[in-house]
This record gives sequence, C-alpha cells and structure tokens, in this order.
Amino acid sequence: MSDLRILFINSSSGWGGMEMHSLVLAEGLSGRGHPLLFGVRAKSATDDHTGESHFSRAVLPFRWYLDPRSYFPLKRLVESLGVNVVHFHDSRDSWRGMLLAGVLRKSAALLYTKHSGTPPSSKKTDPLHRLLIRRLDALVANSHYIRENTLETYPIEPSKVEVIHYGLGEEAVGDPNRAEEIRRELGLHRDTPVVGMVASLSEGKRQDLLIRAAKRISAEHPECRFLIVGVPGQVEYAKRIRGMIEMLGLENQVIMPGFLGDIPSLMLALDVLVLPSNNEAFGIVLLEAMANSRAIVGSNSGAIPEIVRHGENGLLFAPGDSDSLAEAILRLIRSKEERVEMGEQGKRVFEERFRLERELDDTERLYRSLLERQASSRSMSSSLL
Repeated sequence: MSDLRILFINSSSGWGGMEMHSLVLAEGLSGRGHPLLFGVRAKSATDDHTGESHFSRAVLPFRWYLDPRSYFPLKRLVESLGVNVVHFHDSRDSWRGMLLAGVLRKSAALLYTKHSGTPPSSKKTDPLHRLLIRRLDALVANSHYIRENTLETYPIEPSKVEVIHYGLGEEAVGDPNRAEEIRRELGLHRDTPVVGMVASLSEGKRQDLLIRAAKRISAEHPECRFLIVGVPGQVEYAKRIRGMIEMLGLENQVIMPGFLGDIPSLMLALDVLVLPSNNEAFGIVLLEAMANSRAIVGSNSGAIPEIVRHGENGLLFAPGDSDSLAEAILRLIRSKEERVEMGEQGKRVFEERFRLERELDDTERLYRSLLERQASSRSMSSSLL
C-alpha cells in the first residue's frame, strides 16, 4: 500500500499545456501505485481526456470558487480515501484546495503547481492571498523563469518554491510512417525543407514573427515550407495572421492546417521546430521536438533558454526580432549536418533532463519531504502539551 494518497484538482475548462500535463503527471503517479483522485470540471476538455485513465475521477460542476455542489462531495471523497496530499493546478482551485487540506488543523500537504507567469502589475499581496501562501506547503514552478516570476509577484518565502521541470515518456516519440503520411497529406515532398511551429494562435506565441522571417527566407530558399499548427487562441489575432500571409504573398509557402493530433509524429515530419514566444513559461513542444531529434530555434526569453542550449541542441534569437529569427532558421536550412547534429544533441538532453521518470521521482520526493515535515511538526507540538 502506498504511503501517498493524492488528490489532484484542475477545474479549468480549457485545453493547453497546464491541462495536458497535469493529466500526464497524474497518470504517471497512478502508474506507480499511488491512489490518486482527480477532481475535474464536468464536460470540460480534461473530463473528455480522462475516460481511459487509471486514476479515479470526481467529475463536478466547479461553478465558482467554493461551489457547495463541488466542495462537499469532494470533501467526503477526501475523507473516505484518507488523502494526505492535495495538489491543485489552477489558481481558481486554491481556496477549495486549502480548505480540503485543512487551514488550522492540517490534514494533508498542500501544493500548487504554477504553470504560467503572473503579470508584474498583478501582484498577489492582498490578505486572502497572504493567507493562502502562508498555508501552502510548497509552490511548484515548472521552470526557473516561473520561480523568479513567483518570487516577484507572490509574498512567499523562497524556500517554499520548488522547480520541477516537465517530463515526457515514451508517448513523446513519433511514428516515422505516420510522419511520412503527414507530409503526403500536406503536399510536402520528402526533400522539401519544412520549418514548423506548434502553438495556439495568440499574440504571446508570435506567429507573426515567423511569417515575417518566412518572407526573407523564401527569397533565398523558395522551396522551403512553413507549417503553422494550432487553433485560434485569439480569433482576431488568427485573422491578422492570415491577412499577413496574403499581404506578403506567402500563400504557397505557409501552410495552416489547424489542429493536428499526433504532435510527436508531426515533429518527425519537420526539419526545424520554431518557438518565437514572448515569456514562455515552459514550452513542452520543445521536449517533443528533442524527443524526436529535431533542431530548435527559440526566442531567448522566458524559460526557453533553460531547455535550448544555444549552439548545442538549437539556436536562440533576439526576442521580437524577425531578422534574427530568419538568420537562425537560414543557418539550419543551409547546413543539414549542423541541423542533424543539434537534433541528436537535443535527444541526449531530453534523455538526461526531461524524462517523465525524473519528474515523477522529484514529485514523490517533494510529497514525502512535506509529509515528514508535517509529522515532525505534530510530534513537536504533542511533546509541548
């Protein structure tokens, strides 16, 4: 019987890196024999994707922060299962997580994984957030960049903020046959250089930079194709992107297929992956590229430099500079040897630093250290009575 009995809460209705990876982590912990209950919003994307999972689910309305129709059923389940770790992933779940873990009398370790940054103008210094931060046993940042952002925007002791990078398992490796099919379906010949980007269409992801760079690259390499994969995160921005493509005369060079499900196999269909985002919190697509030995060009901002080592497994360019981006892409298009070498180095970095097993080890270690600290605190309190 495992010493860890875990509750995950993620009431988000969206479907992005935070929602996807909390499921990956839950499945991994459950696979190691830890009883895990996952509280999810009814009819959400997370609910849709947990149907065949090995962990238990609590599918609830989660209409507002302390919706009694969600809180009390969850409380009964937590008590019946003897949950000793409460781990929430969406900031909107902080208050129910705190109450479920106990405020004055702690019944469980309380953790929050911060998957994205907080704007400096939105510092969390109000009394309610101070209460929450005081009760938190640990805040997990998915990158050092997010750790620094947290220390700037939350009134929290540095010792409470732990960095645990995302990891991926064997599911991150694509199928070469499916990669060839993807190329054929998109009308791409086997020897056509393909530069790809996978992200929601939104201003922070900066697809506009890639399109500007594509105009310059196409003048030297008209055979090159640019694949922009993703659904509109911001509808107006997506319209603007399509307008840019038409205005610059890149209709034949830029392909926008929308959503593609098999991202690992898509990586094998690319020659170079590009991530030009501003202030990327992590960039799990970078791991998917590395797992499939693909060279990367990334913005030298946010958490990207924690993953991409310039000149080793990819190239970094000056944030917001389309000419710098174009130069980096051109360097890799011109030299297949360097491109392949960087891709192979990326695979080695992935195996050493970003495997799911490492993330699971670090998470288990943190859970146990928090429980040991709580047990020691209780013992000390009892000895003083």
